[in-house]
Amino acid sequence: MNLPDPGTFTFPAAIKLKSLNAGLKDSGMVLEANPVEPEDGIVLDTFDSAVYHSHSILLQTGSRLVCVRYKDGPMTQPAPEGSWKFAKDLPDGDIKTFLMSQCPLRALMSEGKVKLTRDTLRLLDDEKKTRCRIETVCIAREDLSWTFMRTLPMRGYNAAHDLICDILNKDAFPASPAEVLNLPISSYTAKPEIRLSPSAPIKTSLCAIVSEYLKVTRLNETGLANDIDTEFLHQWRVSLRKVRSVLTLFKGVVAAQTLDKLNREFKAIMQDTNLMRDRDVYLLAREDYMAMVPPKAHPGLEILFDLLGQERNQAFEKVKAMLRSKAYKKQLKALQDLFNTPKSLPAGPKADALSREFAAGLVLKRYAKVCRLAKAITAQTPDETIHDLRIQCKKLRYLIEASAPLFDEQKGKDLLKTLKGLQEHLGNFNDQSVQQVTLAQCLDRYAGKDETQKALAESIGALTAMLYTEQLAERQLIIDNLSRFYSPETRDAVNRLFDPKEA
Repeated sequence: MNLPDPGTFTFPAAIKLKSLNAGLKDSGMVLEANPVEPEDGIVLDTFDSAVYHSHSILLQTGSRLVCVRYKDGPMTQPAPEGSWKFAKDLPDGDIKTFLMSQCPLRALMSEGKVKLTRDTLRLLDDEKKTRCRIETVCIAREDLSWTFMRTLPMRGYNAAHDLICDILNKDAFPASPAEVLNLPISSYTAKPEIRLSPSAPIKTSLCAIVSEYLKVTRLNETGLANDIDTEFLHQWRVSLRKVRSVLTLFKGVVAAQTLDKLNREFKAIMQDTNLMRDRDVYLLAREDYMAMVPPKAHPGLEILFDLLGQERNQAFEKVKAMLRSKAYKKQLKALQDLFNTPKSLPAGPKADALSREFAAGLVLKRYAKVCRLAKAITAQTPDETIHDLRIQCKKLRYLIEASAPLFDEQKGKDLLKTLKGLQEHLGNFNDQSVQQVTLAQCLDRYAGKDETQKALAESIGALTAMLYTEQLAERQLIIDNLSRFYSPETRDAVNRLFDPKEA
């Protein structure tokens, strides 16, 4: 006889054994619990509530981690000794694997104190034989409780399993623990929903797009200033990069003199973070770099990473000072006010064009430009041309993302998926190129004749050689992906989606 699948149930309250047993009174069976004590615990999640959005809850109780996935059940594993922030800091285990798939770069932070009670109930017949087990996890916060239960069926007792599932199902309610326990849930998203009207003036739409991106910028400031994790700087920069791209791509919408001033202003704001982000990228790739070179080169790389880490921390102090300055806060507030009131933004000659028609024309022109560049890429194409293609692809993606609400969003997502695959290879190629240049600069800056500097030079040489080899392989992957991007099928899909006649 095949075992039935386990049943999973959630309840917005603590489970009362007496009530469950009342439903079993005619069956001759009874549920028994074990004498267990609640444990003190804290709920952990990221700034963007990645654990919550994966339909799970993560807790730490002393030296143990417990993660309850509402559809699959609880996982447990040891927590690291001492303080920790990231999934990579955890010992190997199911929870580490899960978190690495959901939030590999985000810090896990305390979201509140709770009481955790875990037990395995036994469904006993009149001879005290166990016919089913039920794994339970109860999380309590003040006078609120949330309970998860998962049945563990036993061979030969399918009827008993079906009965207890029927009883549990009567009171089960699909509520998340964060909502039941009033835990904080972040509404933050790096890709906000932007509401646009196809027939609205394009200047109105541009202001709406920029306003939403600036909100993302501002929401990342506190985490960036407190150096919680590297994603705060990354998403702060991406949101501002999108602002700059949209302003430039929507040519003629904003008065030329105003546009030049805004571009200079946004560029100056971002320049102060360039070194910090560059060093973050290297430090995040530490394990990958170590895996690229033989073990004898590892001591030299450790020296390199220590030096890069020092430079990164010095750069962070400058970024923190900028973010906390009155001048920065005043500047960002003024920019937000400008785009929140479209009438105050000086108009260009195309400011009154219909949004959908204007955006459709821009996308088709940009796509045609990318295709012309893509068709010219060969194994012999200079690196600079590939870098130019990367920049144009990025601008095309930002343009499609920004104007997506004006078109069929699902078809736009399908197109972006094709573009993203190409962009990943272009980004890798660019990173490998930039990293080789930076390593050469490090070699010049830290060069010397003592043993430490010699070890550093040897490791930099070994890593540079491996990066060059990977770059050659990435170039071929770019060529392999290009044909799909400018294929007749993709071209037809783009032309249909952004047809100016439809606009």
